[in-house]
Amino acid sequence: MILLAAVAAATLALTPPASSPAVTAATKSPSQIAADALIKLQAHLDVANRAMGEDQAEALGSRLADDMEAFDDPTMPQGYTPATYQDRLRNGAKLDASIVDQVLSGKYEPLDGVSGLAERLIKSTTDGTWQPLALYVPRALKPDPTLVVLLHGQPQTETNLLAPPYFQTLADSTNSIVAAPWGRGNYDFYGVASDDVYQTADAVAKAYGIDAHRVYLAGYSMGGFSVFKIGPTHGTVWHAVLCISGSILNSETASVLKVWRNTPIYVVNGKLDQSIPPQYGEMTADWLAGVGIPTGFYQESSGTHMVPTLMPSLKQAWQDMIAGVVRNTPAVPQNGDSLPGSLDTPALDKMPPR
Repeated sequence: MILLAAVAAATLALTPPASSPAVTAATKSPSQIAADALIKLQAHLDVANRAMGEDQAEALGSRLADDMEAFDDPTMPQGYTPATYQDRLRNGAKLDASIVDQVLSGKYEPLDGVSGLAERLIKSTTDGTWQPLALYVPRALKPDPTLVVLLHGQPQTETNLLAPPYFQTLADSTNSIVAAPWGRGNYDFYGVASDDVYQTADAVAKAYGIDAHRVYLAGYSMGGFSVFKIGPTHGTVWHAVLCISGSILNSETASVLKVWRNTPIYVVNGKLDQSIPPQYGEMTADWLAGVGIPTGFYQESSGTHMVPTLMPSLKQAWQDMIAGVVRNTPAVPQNGDSLPGSLDTPALDKMPPR
């Protein structure tokens, strides 16, 4: 059941003093948008449970409660400016609230025809539930776009990842559509969440007529680990792969080598990352290059774990991936003995949500 305390807090947030002017949709704060959506979801929880499944309806309520808490937190994440942070808050609130509106209306918004940032739902072919994805389509989209399926981190949502301007800017500069599946919040996108990733790639590619050779897989943090876990499952879908602040694990080396021997892989991290040891990315790139996989490694000297701090290197890697350029290949390959053995690291569990 959704936290009643959060609903009570949301109700209080929506009760203005008697002397306050009327609040309209255009003047609502991000916190009010999230609070309104949380109250609406609680009032029609039975509808959401039937559409999404009880666990995912609960997860949707929890993310709205988390949104409200974040809106009240004066701390600004590293690398953001006040303007970009406010954009992130408002965009995130609108995206999360739109999931509630779509689920409760019982109507799917079409994938095609999006211009800018939007949230959409797909019906899982595995269990029939409605599952969210964040979608960014450049407003000046040109013919023959590319598609990048982007996997979020942990704890993070797909809206957290696409609401800030950073991946939007990368998409605009390369005529790329970015689709970020929620993946049910599953740690490392295991199980049915993996099916959601591939269904997202297929549905968005069909909606925009994207050539099969122009579909890419990228992931950040936990998503950067996950590209190596779920990517090889149907590895020929992906024209190239981008790992951001993540790593390959020993357990994934055999499948990666079997399926992606000729697939370009790009690895990006920050030299000052305190959540995921920067050596993980270095060892990943060394191993990939050592087994002959086309590999580009980009380490931002002043970068941390936060996406804004990685942008110079991330921009270069993203553009190289779309252009099919492989540079910065490690010169001293290593074997896989020193690769991390598990994704379940305390550093990853404690990483900041944004």
